[in-house]
Amino acid sequence: MLEDARRLASGSKLEADIIVVGAGAAGIAVALDMIGTRARVLLLEGGDIDFDRTEQALYRGENVGLRYEPLDLCRVKGLGGSTCGKGWAGFCKALSALDFEQRPWVPLSGWPLGRDDLDPYYARAWTLLSLPQDWDSSAHRTANFAGGLAIGDGDCENELCVMSPSPHIGAVAEQRLRMAANVRVILHANVTEIEVNERADRVTGVRIATLEGSHLTARAPLVVLATGGIENARLLLLSDRVQREGLGNGSGFVGRCFMDHPRFTWGQIRNVAEPQRLTRYDPTAALTYSRNAATRALDELFGVGVSVSEQAQRREQILGSRSWIVPVGPNGARAGARELREIALWLRRGRLPSDLALRTRAVLADLPNAIQAVTAHLRALAGKSTHWQIQTIMEPTPNPDSRVTLTAEIDRLGLRKSRLNWRLDALVERSLARTQELIVGDLTRAGLDCAIVGSGGKAANQTIADPRWVWHHMGTTRMSIDPSLGVVDETCRVHGIDNLFIAGSSVFPTVGNDMPTATIVALAYRLAHTLKQRLAEPAAAPAVVRSEKVA
Repeated sequence: MLEDARRLASGSKLEADIIVVGAGAAGIAVALDMIGTRARVLLLEGGDIDFDRTEQALYRGENVGLRYEPLDLCRVKGLGGSTCGKGWAGFCKALSALDFEQRPWVPLSGWPLGRDDLDPYYARAWTLLSLPQDWDSSAHRTANFAGGLAIGDGDCENELCVMSPSPHIGAVAEQRLRMAANVRVILHANVTEIEVNERADRVTGVRIATLEGSHLTARAPLVVLATGGIENARLLLLSDRVQREGLGNGSGFVGRCFMDHPRFTWGQIRNVAEPQRLTRYDPTAALTYSRNAATRALDELFGVGVSVSEQAQRREQILGSRSWIVPVGPNGARAGARELREIALWLRRGRLPSDLALRTRAVLADLPNAIQAVTAHLRALAGKSTHWQIQTIMEPTPNPDSRVTLTAEIDRLGLRKSRLNWRLDALVERSLARTQELIVGDLTRAGLDCAIVGSGGKAANQTIADPRWVWHHMGTTRMSIDPSLGVVDETCRVHGIDNLFIAGSSVFPTVGNDMPTATIVALAYRLAHTLKQRLAEPAAAPAVVRSEKVA
């Protein structure tokens, strides 16, 4: 059932077997997996079914490191979280086996589990994402495909990804959640604190507040935190009544190793005899949809990027990457074009960036390049693009100095806001430089007129000092066997706290080259399996969910 916390009496005490804080992709997957069991589940979401600008403002914070998206813009509060149309486009792929390995050249790399541990749960993730159960991106790294680039004989390869035809997980799951007898979804329920016992080794409940001033509490023997890569860390740090440094923070790793996939546009490709060969490599181009209307079976829905092969990564000791190919004007995408693209992206999603004035000034300062970008987009729609650049999305290093902390400023609920200090290190810089050389080498051998620096000069090449991002918030409650090197164990349980679990990409130790959503969902299903086992233990007998009167 779906309810509104604003209609519950202030002071209400809610009880269940499992509390899930956050109804994004991870929280919804956990709740869906509990439908039909004996477990009584409370799914607490601070937003609404639809986008709510007032609730969204609670995500405002401060950026103090590399330039980054305003924190209230790069995630979405509400049922489905950032999977809705105001956040995620729907691109999906799985992590590769290499992504789970301990790589000597990547500090803090290595998951406590392997790709094979997630395989059964990836199959279920594809189903939630409306994709075939047997679709596996790791099996879709190929030398050639019809109409694509023949690059598989060198250091690079084509890597396919799929685009979910139903990416808004909140919309997909809403009816099931409404009808579920054992799942109670409460909207506008902002969790302000995780309460623990005097030893801080067991959660006793959570405190809830609404913007209208109501205060509630909820208790359950198992609690799951699933509020995203920034808010997971923030809530642990805010919950400092007993453990002064924040819950689960004995190692000091809560909030550290914040990762997003940095995005760099660079190089130039021109004089392509068959421009349509590059269409699949352009993420903004219309992807091909071919579905059977009767069965809704998905026949073809994919995009492709250029990835550095596993063998080349090992040999060169570099990070993974995935590169798109995008149409640009003759001088490439400099500041004017880049900022105009960002503004257009958010306008298409019905949102206005809070730093719109800064972006607009950048467009006006390089207006000729911005106009070139518009012309290039129109030419691409007509299939007549003449110039392209490469857009590389790099795997970041888990860097402890890249972190989420708290400011002294408080929000409308009286909570300290997030401060993000996003940093990239020398390994990212070296990996980008070597990746550029490998890609240009392979594309040149494939017959393309390709260069690392094009006619637009170095101003058209983004560097580690001026990256863009892809709105993936990861690593801030990282998974580790050793409690001194992370926040949660291989079951996603917080080290030192018996009944607190964390879901979502904040637990990723390393993050692959792009697209975390399928892995988020797979891990959530794996966590749900763990929770069922815990509830089957004699000490975790089901609690009774009390009915609350309406205020």
